[in-house]
Amino acid sequence: MMNDQELMDRIAAANPVRVEDLGDTTERAEALRREILARRSRSRRWWVLVALPVAGAAVVFGLLRPESIPRQTLVTSGEAHAIMLAAAQRAEKAPASGRFWHTKGEVRHVFQRDHRGNRYALVATHAIEGWQPSDRRDGDGVSNWNAPRLTPLTADDAVAYRRDGSPQPNENPDPDMGVAVQDPPEGPELAGDAIYEGDARNLPHDPLKMRLAMLTWARDHGGLPDNPAVWLFREGADLLNAESQPLPRETRIAIYRMIGTLPGVRSLGTVKDPLGRPALAVAMTEKTETLGVLEWRLFLSPSRDLLMGTQAMIVKPGADTGRIAPGQALYTYSVRAAEWTDGCPPGRLPNAKRLCP
Repeated sequence: MMNDQELMDRIAAANPVRVEDLGDTTERAEALRREILARRSRSRRWWVLVALPVAGAAVVFGLLRPESIPRQTLVTSGEAHAIMLAAAQRAEKAPASGRFWHTKGEVRHVFQRDHRGNRYALVATHAIEGWQPSDRRDGDGVSNWNAPRLTPLTADDAVAYRRDGSPQPNENPDPDMGVAVQDPPEGPELAGDAIYEGDARNLPHDPLKMRLAMLTWARDHGGLPDNPAVWLFREGADLLNAESQPLPRETRIAIYRMIGTLPGVRSLGTVKDPLGRPALAVAMTEKTETLGVLEWRLFLSPSRDLLMGTQAMIVKPGADTGRIAPGQALYTYSVRAAEWTDGCPPGRLPNAKRLCP
């Protein structure tokens, strides 16, 4: 319930015309009504109700309650929970810092092409290298990638690709000039799901409170995701992404623990990651609107605080993935190297205020 001062503050914020400049109460109310109706809500799920008074009456506000956060279930046992708890413990021993966070990795994503009757699926592979300074005097962080390498997904795709002339990547949007390949994506595009862009350093360290904070942010920036648990799994993994400068140790520990408490997370045990290295893996399954049923996988280093890679596997193809068979990876991000270093990048970073010897 708003007190009188809060009500007056809301009226003042909504009405650009000073109250004292409007001599009639009805005129004030009408100006207020026009201003509020012209404003767009920040979130799709907030709506302001305005009751217009008769002359001489007070302005009355009603505000609908925001969409409620779904009831949360905490998982506190099981193999997947144990894997994530062990990852959190490894994060406690992580080195603190260095002058630059240097990473090398690889992004592989599958897309479909239909050109002059030739239909096929291609895998685009990008090599990525990143430099993130710990001191802003050393400049702004950068991520660089090379031109993608294209390979047909299957033998049948290879036949159709050769029949199409084996076109190579080309930035020209004309399909007859080559294949237009998007920059390395951060994952499959899911319509309707927000990407968490809040300040992760301010997230609570308690798993339940962290979930609620992230879901509240999502609700206020476009609406709650259809599957909150899977969204938290994906966005939590993105916050642990090695390509970005590592978050504070306590925050990384909390994210590992939060993921481990999500219902639906299951263990894949000790596996080989997409680059053939030993890893511990956990996964969640999601039914999407156009991509079909996906299995999201996280590959964790068994010896250090490192998310070695993420992957989206096709379990059941959807409308936009019809040429990709179950068991094929739609998207893969693999880390080849990630470490703090006092060594310098090959070139000066943008906006650097000092030289790197």
